[in-house]
Formats: sequence, C-alpha cells, structure tokens
Amino acid sequence: METTEYSLPDLIAKAEHYTASAEHCAEEVRLKLHQWGATSSDEQAVIEHLLNGGFINHLRYATAFVHDKLLFQNWGRIKIAYALRAKKIEDSAINEALENIDEQDYLAILNKVALLKKNANREQQIRFLLQRGFSYEEIQTV
Repeated sequence: METTEYSLPDLIAKAEHYTASAEHCAEEVRLKLHQWGATSSDEQAVIEHLLNGGFINHLRYATAFVHDKLLFQNWGRIKIAYALRAKKIEDSAINEALENIDEQDYLAILNKVALLKKNANREQQIRFLLQRGFSYEEIQTV
C-alpha cells in the first residue's frame, strides 16, 4: 500500500476538516495524523494549531463523551472516567464533565441497567453493575 506525503498545510487542512465533522480529542487527532504519515514535529504543530483555533477543546469533548456514553451505552461514572483518561484528557476536564450529570437521570439509567439482570442472583447483579462503571455505593441505592 502506497502512502501519500502531505505537507504541513495539507495536514492542517485535513485535521481541521476531521475535527470540524465531530468532536475529537488531541490523542485521536494524533493517531489520525500518524495514519496520514505525519512526522512527530508535524503532529505537534497541527495539534497546537487545532487547540489554538478551538477545533480541539478537551472540556467540550469530555462533556460530549460523558453524555453519549451515559445515554447510549449506559456506562457509569467510573467507566467513563477511565475511558477519558485512556484518551489522555485532563482530570479537571473529566471532573467538570462528570459534575454536569443530572443525578436523577443517572439514577434512572442505573435502575434501567439493573433491570437487565433482574433474574440473576445478587452477586451477579452487583458484578454486572460494577463492570458497567457504577460505584458500589450507587449500586446499594438500587
């Protein structure tokens, strides 16, 4: 497979288009730039340009990530936080995004997920909910 050489302005344009279509974090952009064959110095220059231009905003990304994972995949706070840390998002952005979760909605999702294993024994239910990222204290409320 033949790789195409991109100049720095081309990489910037491709990365701007990539980040304008959906929320992405710097780590995702770095991986995409690597796929495009960018050097590490070009990767850093493009990411700095995107951060300065507002194309990448980790708080905005974390907020969207929390919303999507909670609503569509029914993950708990712990699993969401681990996933964001794996994407090298700052703890301050993670904490702020997690604080924006409506507690009533969160408990409703916890109850909905708990009902998925209503026929299992108590230990299996607890293990399932822990794997979904809910804390033991939250599980005890259900």
